[in-house]
Amino acid sequence: MAANSIYFPFINPVKFYEADAVNLEKYQTAHFDDHLFSNRILPWQSQEGYEQIWQDTDIIKLQFESTFDPIIVSLIDENLNTVLQLPALIGLPNKFLANTFSFEIAMSLAGIQTGCYQLKVTAGSGLTQKVFISGSQFISSEPIFNSLCLEYFNSRYHEDVVFETGIQFQFRVYGHLGFLDPGRKDEMYRDERYNPALLNSRTLRQFPVTFGNERGLPDDIIDLLNRIWSCDNVMIDNKSFGIADGSKFEFVGEEGYPMRGVKLTVEEGINRNSKVFTLNTDPNKKIITTIIVDAKVFGDTSNQGSNNTVPVINI
Repeated sequence: MAANSIYFPFINPVKFYEADAVNLEKYQTAHFDDHLFSNRILPWQSQEGYEQIWQDTDIIKLQFESTFDPIIVSLIDENLNTVLQLPALIGLPNKFLANTFSFEIAMSLAGIQTGCYQLKVTAGSGLTQKVFISGSQFISSEPIFNSLCLEYFNSRYHEDVVFETGIQFQFRVYGHLGFLDPGRKDEMYRDERYNPALLNSRTLRQFPVTFGNERGLPDDIIDLLNRIWSCDNVMIDNKSFGIADGSKFEFVGEEGYPMRGVKLTVEEGINRNSKVFTLNTDPNKKIITTIIVDAKVFGDTSNQGSNNTVPVINI
């Protein structure tokens, strides 16, 4: 009988580690896929902490691909007390990863008191049980100023995530949009007297976006940002953006400091020539749907307790 396995896609907004992970004595490198940030700081680096940030208005959405069952996701406080617990919804077999099933949760943070927490994933039961933990998660009941809420998804299976289920991830990080850098694409020609003539012109808006405050970001968060921008739908604070042509991550770091600041140039994902106001729909969305008619993975339309969110039909 094959051993149980669980896949934690790197594009999930929260990274998980084996609770009892240790290196063999002959291996001295603490890779960021295997160890918490606090265990990766080198002796000559300043001993810094990092907390991933959330507002209590946010929803933590996760997807796993696994042969374990059940999978329980818990929010635990600094005293290891369980504050919130959800069973992950099991779907139909994942046709992209043989012999696995897709599991999802959507954890609303509404009502959670301000403080530092961790997420714990318990996979399986009895002798086959495995436990995984996240890094520190700071949840605030007040707005976190100078933070950005990134919402992202892909139009099809991508980065080991079955986006066909309709899942749309959320991720919050310190950062801000910079000053407008206006762009324009012109098609020109010159007549017989070499006078310039404009055939066509398209305008666009580009912005530098900075991720991380003065403390910077660890490598695993930078890796997540890179994967987020590989999706074909990314929104920053409810506005669609895409990476500007030729833009790459730029880093600001200091010797002996274990985190870096990140900068990227983005442009509006919907290039309009007018500001659109509507009565009942959101003009910032590329596609508006009311129901997924043909869900390719999940067959049970009930959430089986894996979702504690409350749908808002209209505001």
